[in-house]
Amino acid sequence: MRCLALGTVVCCLLSGPVMAACLDAQKLGQITYANNSSYFSSAGTHVLEKIKQQASDKHQGYLLLEFNLFPGDGDKKLQQYNLWLANRRIARVKNYLSAANLPLPIITRIRTAAPEEKRDVDVLWCPKQTLANEDTTDKH
Repeated sequence: MRCLALGTVVCCLLSGPVMAACLDAQKLGQITYANNSSYFSSAGTHVLEKIKQQASDKHQGYLLLEFNLFPGDGDKKLQQYNLWLANRRIARVKNYLSAANLPLPIITRIRTAAPEEKRDVDVLWCPKQTLANEDTTDKH
């Protein structure tokens, strides 16, 4: 078992950088946070419970948790704080969904050049695993 895990790690390290690309994303829900908070409300819990029910019926693909971070013109400390807060917010959603033991991967992505300031974690269903470095064009 250790050999398999080590082989997987070595393979990932040697394969080069890859990123999940969700071409046919289906939005399952959105968790909104209060200003300067990393805790979601009871309404967020309700949304996550619905997402857990929807995701438990899925068999292939993955959940993508996405947070759009507005770069802003603030100072460096403010930008570091906002990135820290974004990581905490997305981690709380991931931990909540992971505790449900869903039989599918959960991928997180923080977009650091969002066009507007938002405090939401979008939960997307990606029906098929596609990597950004794969050629996704049709060949006829």
